[in-house]
Amino acid sequence: MHLIPEPSVVVMIGASGSGKSTLARTWPADYRLGLDSYRCAVSGDAGSQEASADAVFLLNAVLERRLSRGLTCVVDATNTRADVRKRLVEAAHAHHLAAAAVVMTAPLEQCLARNAHRPDNRRVPETVVRRQYQQISLARPGLHAEGFDHVVTDDRLLRLRLLLQRSVDGDHTEDARRALARRVFGEDLAEAFNWTQLRPGHDPVGALTVGGDDITLAYRTWSPDPMQWRFEAQVPCLGGCPGPAWVPVRSTMDLLAVYDDDFPEAAVRCECCGAGATREAV
Repeated sequence: MHLIPEPSVVVMIGASGSGKSTLARTWPADYRLGLDSYRCAVSGDAGSQEASADAVFLLNAVLERRLSRGLTCVVDATNTRADVRKRLVEAAHAHHLAAAAVVMTAPLEQCLARNAHRPDNRRVPETVVRRQYQQISLARPGLHAEGFDHVVTDDRLLRLRLLLQRSVDGDHTEDARRALARRVFGEDLAEAFNWTQLRPGHDPVGALTVGGDDITLAYRTWSPDPMQWRFEAQVPCLGGCPGPAWVPVRSTMDLLAVYDDDFPEAAVRCECCGAGATREAV
């Protein structure tokens, strides 16, 4: 097995569909320089080939800034061309860092099958995948001669152990706390969500907060069937008391209705005065 030293420039080399991005994700997110990500950044479409030149420009700029700080870079692209690899090797050595080539070993048939299942904007023509695969096969014996300090195939890397250790050592509390909100309301709203009350024996309470706006949410787990567990949003009591009153929310549309005071009154339940629906009915 092989361990790639850090810091270094890790150059992924593989045809489309070979599993490069999956392997690259075993490194921390800030290490990863993905051509698809930069295509998306400049065009809004990760599969836009017309944005490739701008994406390469961004990748090179970030690469240079990171290397000047002595940081590891994982270049997630096909890197089938010798001139592209040469530039990456030279960039690493200019900053006195090692250059490591990681060659993907997925067979051509697997690459083609994975590529065929990609969305239309991410699917590469079969002829291109075959050409990429052939280019890599021809280049592989000469990678050391190109200047790479380390040449290793993906099946010789100890990436799972490192990924597991990082998960154990890291503090993922915030991710865990937002998991429910992410599943129900999506990534953007989950970033604005935090639990505010986590008391044993009580349903957890949290809030979506952006600037001076907020919606208080409780996660109800009173049903013996976990499939019935759900979020409720705090709303004004319809009976006029201080509340708190709650209404079920199952989607972003429900949240918008709460924000606009356009929620279904029949579903509101007040904990204080009992106005509205009963606990068992909602």
